Amino acid sequence: MRNALVAAVGTGVLAGLLAIGPANAKPGGDQTLHPDTGAGGTSYGVGTFWWDANHGGPAIVWKGGAPCTAATTNYDYKEASLSQEDFLNATSSVRDYNQCDTALWDNGSYTGDRSGGSDGWFDAGATGTYNLDVWDNRANSAAWS
Repeated sequence: MRNALVAAVGTGVLAGLLAIGPANAKPGGDQTLHPDTGAGGTSYGVGTFWWDANHGGPAIVWKGGAPCTAATTNYDYKEASLSQEDFLNATSSVRDYNQCDTALWDNGSYTGDRSGGSDGWFDAGATGTYNLDVWDNRANSAAWS
């Protein structure tokens, strides 16, 4: 009787654990959003993040009110956390637009390791595929300049 009770409880616990979904469920579709900070408006594309490599799967299209400045010594747009967008540790490919380059951090609020080449920026361009490779599924916050 005791073994049957332990087995039943164990099965219930296992079923409960299996019912818990991933912490970051794949979004059902594309989102068009304005970053947390930057020029208000949505007339200019800032960048796009895709869930999958080769610009596949759900995407976030980031829009702002002005093109980025040519200098990479400032941040024209910033997103402190990708958790509300269901993209926490889930970005696999990116593009950027209107003179913007993209920087990613592996923690929220622009802390932890920072992405990019020697200058800390990805110049993902408006054409072609830019897969994140080493930064695949690591981004927690982002900025554009």
